[in-house]
Parts: sequence; structure tokens; C-alpha cells
Amino acid sequence: MPFLKILAILFYCSGHQIDSRLTATIPSTPNQNSAALNNRVTNLSTLRVAKEEAGYARFEVERQLARALRLHHVPHKSGGNVISGNFFAAQPFGVVNGVDYQYTGVLRRVEVEKIKHVHEANDIVLLTTLGFSPSGEIFNVNSEALASGVAGAVKANKIIFFAYHQIQMRKRNEENRPLQNLRLRDAKLLLNHYRIKVNRRGYATFIPNEDGSNPIYPPPVVETLLKLGWSIDALEKGVKRAHIITPTNGALLQELYTRDGSGTLISRDLYEGIRRADVNDVAMIYDLIDPLVCNGALIPRPKSVLEKDIKSYFVYTRDEMVVATGQLKRYEGAFAEIGCLVVHKDYRRGGRGDAMLGFLERLCLKSGATKVFVLSTQTMEWFVERGFREAEVSSLPPSKQNAYNHERKSRVYVKTIHDRTLDEDELMWDRN
Repeated sequence: MPFLKILAILFYCSGHQIDSRLTATIPSTPNQNSAALNNRVTNLSTLRVAKEEAGYARFEVERQLARALRLHHVPHKSGGNVISGNFFAAQPFGVVNGVDYQYTGVLRRVEVEKIKHVHEANDIVLLTTLGFSPSGEIFNVNSEALASGVAGAVKANKIIFFAYHQIQMRKRNEENRPLQNLRLRDAKLLLNHYRIKVNRRGYATFIPNEDGSNPIYPPPVVETLLKLGWSIDALEKGVKRAHIITPTNGALLQELYTRDGSGTLISRDLYEGIRRADVNDVAMIYDLIDPLVCNGALIPRPKSVLEKDIKSYFVYTRDEMVVATGQLKRYEGAFAEIGCLVVHKDYRRGGRGDAMLGFLERLCLKSGATKVFVLSTQTMEWFVERGFREAEVSSLPPSKQNAYNHERKSRVYVKTIHDRTLDEDELMWDRN
């Protein structure tokens, strides 16, 4: 799967490296009683250390990347260079709850066009956490806030955070296991449960308990919750996917190129305009599918039949107008059928067909169906491009084989679905 945008950001130069040199004056873990959980007070001596460590980290990353490119014989003309520079502007964090953060900064502006120009040459943008203000002052910006802001500005496909503590879940009478997937709304509920709030201005705080005290968690847990908060922030700014993985050998490759991954993937809710149909939608559904019935792409569905089966239909609405519809039927043997997938002719370039298909596929998974099939006489290529493969009628569940219309001779296409495959599909949508 191609990555349309590659953004390398130095996370550790403002954390571990600086902490190791300032342990006498700066705590190495988040101060759970501070005004901003993820920001340190940067005075002149701290800023000097930040400059030194940022420079060291920058050249180390460039050295390692250059070595890797040479080992793999990447030709210079094909790109692959590492480009550093002033790709963002910063401004003072200021005074929060009586605490003056001095040379700590927040993201002010991202030079999106400059970054795009570098990416067009297949080069990598490398950012440190040090940014300049228009007046020439230098500020140390929180790395997670910087990553979230820049990724959102360039509308990146993915943002990846590393955390030593994995997000886990436990069902009753079961052991803890890593949480592989989270939808955005569930991630927000989880963060709220742990009473942490991420401020768009670039910092995070605890939501006080009823008695006015702050929750207390082990530092690794706080770190992971903060990464979850900045993942949510990035998704709300337009990034399609966020990953939180542990920094172990092979974890990144496993997360990006295997079905189950190695960490937690958080994805935006792309189905905000889709709902289950009701009887008030029958007339609009009928008008929507009638042109395809007339040209033979769909079998006739009288309004009386639509009204009878309306609970199996879903609609995509825009300003209360039905612009797309689809039907979902469950069968035995973990099978489900998607039918009557239609998008209004004026809305076929907005990705709504993909959204409707993805929504129905996720409903299939939720109901326990992992094999989805469609019957088609004219739109076969559209389904093939989305992972369906042609199959024989004999591969269908028995009840559907018995109801198959041999005179119509519809072709059968089947797709095996999984959470991760659906996430990959959604990355390729064009929903402008």
C-alpha cells in the first residue's frame, strides 16, 4: 500500500535525551500536578540542552538513513534524501495557571507547500522540536503536539506514536490482551474515562475528580494515554489513521504490513452520514434505484417490497436527501450479502459508494460474518477493484444457492473481510 506522504519527526530529542541531562532539575516523567501534563518549563539552560540534543539527534537520524539508502543501492535521482529546515513556525506557550513556561512553545503555522515540494521529490522531511517565531525567537515545542499538528496540516494518511505501555482490554474471566482497533468515538470515551483532556493549543491536562484532586496513574500509563490523546487530535485534524506501538524490533513492520499488526490502530468515523433506513425513505430509495432497474442492472423492487424489507436497507443522506443506499442480508456459515448498492449520479465522485460498502462490511463483521458476497451483471469491475473475487454459485451458502436466479445469470463475487483489511481499504478512499 503506497504512502502518499512521509513525515519523519524527532520525538525523543525533547524527551529522553534532555531528561537524561537535566534529571537534577527536570522530572523525567510527566508531573501529574502540573498545569500541562506534557510540557516542561524551558528556561535558557534547558533551551541550550534542547538545541544540543536536537542537533545531535538530527545528524544521527540523517546518518542512519543515508547508510540504509546506500546499503539498498537507492539511486540519488529517485529521491530518498533527508531534508531539514524551517518547516513550521512557533510561538510562546505563555503563562498557564500561574506557571510561566518561558521558552516552551506551541505550533503556530506549518509550511505545507514547502513540505509538499519535498515530498514530490520523494525525499523525507525531518523535523526537530525547535521552532522559530517571526521575530526570530526559538521555542521548544512538545513533540506529540508538533506531530499531530503537522500531520493534520498535510492531511497525512497515518501518524505513528511509540509508547512503552500497550493499550489492553480484558473481557470477563479472560486475561488482558492488546487492543488492536479503536474507532475515534471509542477512543474519546476511553480518554474521558481516564479523565485526561487534550487542548488544541498544544498541551494536555487532567480532568479533576469530584473532590478536586487529580487522578494518579503510573508514568507509563500516562505516557500511553497522552499518545492516545494526540492520536485523537490528529484524526480530528484530518489524518486518516493513528497507530500506537511499542518500540521493539520489528514492531513497525508488523503493524504496517501484517493483518493483526503489533499495536493499536485508531481510525476516524467515516460513516457519519449513514443510518438504517425507515419507511419514510422508501419513496427516495425507489427513485434512486429506478434508473438502474430500467437498464437491467438491478432486479425490480416495487415500493411494497421495499417497505417490507426496509430494515435490511441503509441510506447515506445529505441534507435529508438519500444520495446512496445499500442492502445487507445475513446467511448461514458466516456469510452475508450486500445488494442494491446504488449512489445518486450526481454524487458518485465523492467516495460515498466506498463509504456505504465499508459501512456494510463493518456491520458484517459486527454480526459475525467474515465472508461477503455480491451478485452483479454490470458493475463487476467496481467490486473487483475493492477486493472481491469471482466465485462459483456453489460457493454460496445453501439457502442462497436455492434462491439463485439461473435465468438472470448474475456473476458471483466473494470477499473475506477483517478489521485491518477494511482499515487499509478506507485509506484509499477519495472523500474530498
